[in-house]
Amino acid sequence: MEIEIIDLPAITVIGKEGLCTADKNIAQQLWQEADSHFHEVAALGKKSPDGTYVGFWGAMSDESRSFRPWTHRFTRGLYLAGVETDAEAAAPEGWTKWVLPARKYIVADVVPGRYGEIFDEMLHITIPATEMKLVGAVCDHTEPATGKSRLFFPVEPVS
Repeated sequence: MEIEIIDLPAITVIGKEGLCTADKNIAQQLWQEADSHFHEVAALGKKSPDGTYVGFWGAMSDESRSFRPWTHRFTRGLYLAGVETDAEAAAPEGWTKWVLPARKYIVADVVPGRYGEIFDEMLHITIPATEMKLVGAVCDHTEPATGKSRLFFPVEPVS
């Protein structure tokens, strides 16, 4: 598996937020809701020079909104299905704005049908092999211009 280690500035996302649990993972429902009401935030989406949106984020956080990893073996936490925006953008009624902190990430491409396998391999093999540790909630990102989906694992060196 190819990985990339990158530093990203703070990222602002406006989307639909909900609590996911082992019994009820509502991420797909949140995406459906965000997609069906996208016209309400379309003008806020950050765009590339070619006019395509910079990205859509499946942003995640623990329930305290501190952007720590999900609890209960990564099965319980908040999910925000949304579009990347400029920092000054205001979330319309019914939408939620998150500002993901600037961090170092290990990034892996998502292969269709292998999301869970890639997630586990990153946590248990790849990240430890880089002498890093997971320090925040994992997020997924889709780049509309290419259709490429990637997982972003916030990391820092093991002390």
